[in-house]
Amino acid sequence: MQVRMTVGGVALALLLWGPLGTIEAQVTGPGPDGRWPLQPASPGSRTLAPFLEGWYANEDGSFSLSFGYNNLNQDTIYIPVGEGNFLEPAQFDGMQPTIFFPGKHRGVFTAELPAEMQDTDVWWTITRPNGDVTKVPGRVSSTAYQLDWYPRPHGSLPPRVSFDSQDGEGRGPPGLLAERPLTASMGSPLTLSVNTRDISERDRSDTRFAENLSVRVTWEQLQGPGRVEYTRHESNPLPEAAEGGRGGRGGRGGGAPRPQVIRLEEGYGTAQVIATVTEPGEYLMRARVDNFSATDSNDGDQCCWTNGYVRVTVR
Repeated sequence: MQVRMTVGGVALALLLWGPLGTIEAQVTGPGPDGRWPLQPASPGSRTLAPFLEGWYANEDGSFSLSFGYNNLNQDTIYIPVGEGNFLEPAQFDGMQPTIFFPGKHRGVFTAELPAEMQDTDVWWTITRPNGDVTKVPGRVSSTAYQLDWYPRPHGSLPPRVSFDSQDGEGRGPPGLLAERPLTASMGSPLTLSVNTRDISERDRSDTRFAENLSVRVTWEQLQGPGRVEYTRHESNPLPEAAEGGRGGRGGRGGGAPRPQVIRLEEGYGTAQVIATVTEPGEYLMRARVDNFSATDSNDGDQCCWTNGYVRVTVR
């Protein structure tokens, strides 16, 4: 396959090069805007690209394809689920983000591939408002992209998450989706809640692990037509400042609200946040729970965090 080498094409080539496939690129001269293909784009028109982070083999024979994205712009970008933001085959569509914060974001959601569809490619395609298209396949044919559930050198494992309304716990990027959607009125506060516990097994004779390590819960909006404003729940410590790159300028009517970050010092507990939504519609909220205070745990290693998802209908 031959494509014109644009900035988006470079990103796509990097995504597909190696175990996931190959792509041949041709440089034919400057583009219609007068820039040569590898010349950096101006701020506000840089690449937004989906990524396959890897895949997990599940105990029941199914597979979890873990996806993330990289937004090289300084602005938060909004692309609703639909012709500009979709997974195919269509049965895997629906859990992907529609709100893309600046920076690299790993393991934001997964697509669950049944055992009988092991050889099926699941493509995530994103089309930006300016027409730039980037896409990536999720496939389990390469062991180089296989992720694991084994403890890290000092015993770190993905925390477990649960919801009061249902049985069971979630772990890792596949996480857990609350079975019972919440409902709220536009402009009225709504309490979002997730339970978590760190199950890591560490050497207590090591002074670094003599006490429990904290877990961090980051509440953020994954989907929805309007803005979500966050207020600290009285049961939680004072909120931390959000990490760089997770807010952003632009979007619809100003900057996107920064995620609410809560640290549970005992390594377990319930993290709650008060959310107020500005527009009616369907929303998907994500609680990312991690134990990155441990020396052997970080998102670059694909360990150790867990996603909890809550759907909200705002009337």
